[in-house]
Amino acid sequence: MNFETAFAHYQAHTATAEETALVERELEKYRLIEDYLAEQELPELPEDAAAAASAETKAVKRRLNRRTRNIVLISTAAVLAVVLLLQLVVSPLLNRRVYTDDLVDGSGYPTFDVGMSALAGLYMPLGDYYGSYAEHSGFMRDTLWLMFYDRTGSNRFHIQTQTGLSLGRIGQLNSGDLHAIGYMYSGFFYDNRNPGRNDVWSGDTGQAALDALPEYMRLTSAVSFHKVLTVDELADIMARHPDVDFLSANVWVDGAYNYDSLHCSLQHMMLAYGDDLEEDYPGMQLREYKNLTGEDITQHFRAMVQYLADHPEVAEAGPDEPYRYKEMLLNLEEDGLEVLGLWVQGTPDQITALLDEELVRSVRNYDARIQLWT
Repeated sequence: MNFETAFAHYQAHTATAEETALVERELEKYRLIEDYLAEQELPELPEDAAAAASAETKAVKRRLNRRTRNIVLISTAAVLAVVLLLQLVVSPLLNRRVYTDDLVDGSGYPTFDVGMSALAGLYMPLGDYYGSYAEHSGFMRDTLWLMFYDRTGSNRFHIQTQTGLSLGRIGQLNSGDLHAIGYMYSGFFYDNRNPGRNDVWSGDTGQAALDALPEYMRLTSAVSFHKVLTVDELADIMARHPDVDFLSANVWVDGAYNYDSLHCSLQHMMLAYGDDLEEDYPGMQLREYKNLTGEDITQHFRAMVQYLADHPEVAEAGPDEPYRYKEMLLNLEEDGLEVLGLWVQGTPDQITALLDEELVRSVRNYDARIQLWT
């Protein structure tokens, strides 16, 4: 009897006792072999080469994707951190070096405001600095709003202009906005620059027209000279005409970029900065602007130029490069200050009286207003 026939009868439930015993003995052998193999650690059979390569490729791609994703996340976070650092920390710190309203412990003086007053004293013969405020206007950028006073009276209130401040660098002032008070104005005292100008000369019909004006008029005029004056000669003229308001002198010292635009104010600064500034830069505020001597005028000019040389971050707003102020100081000590013209205010009689001065060539009227005070 063979096993195959016995197993067929066993499955059909027709096996004899002998066939059943045979099949069960063989099945028991199979179970024993199966249990034995289950207890053994058999070596893994080799995979298909293509499948193995594909699996490895997928694993590498997963690792690269994970690494790339991490790099992108880290890079994005780093860029955002740098941007926030620039916007919230670096830019405010750098801008604060240039512009701040605060005084340390309530003492000292605001360096930006003083610098603006110095620029007004040198380049705005018909105006003065009046104040400012800052507004945040963009990424790492502030807008500075600046107010200037118009001494002619043409603008009832102040003249406003603006400039940018970014990463501690200030933009140049807008000459168009400030043209009315003489910022960057060129050629007012020179025939070759203004061939059609209407000057009043001593004894001509223009003087008669000035004399005919009522005394309640207040004139703003430019005075030209026959020659370049020294500051002592200017001081002598001022002493002989105490009722005239001497606003500013058109001056020259080597080192300046443009001889037309450089001036020296002859009025005290509109904003009072206190004794600390006077101690550091004597004569800069020109507190006593009446009875000035030539040395007073020179010292006032020297103090304004010295301040801008010491604070180039503010001087950048002006028309001259910051390094030029150091050159001006050196040449001022060697050659002194030259006076090319003069801006004045007064009644018609006070202005025409200047024509009696031997050194005065002519007067050119810039503005006329009704004077509401005596």
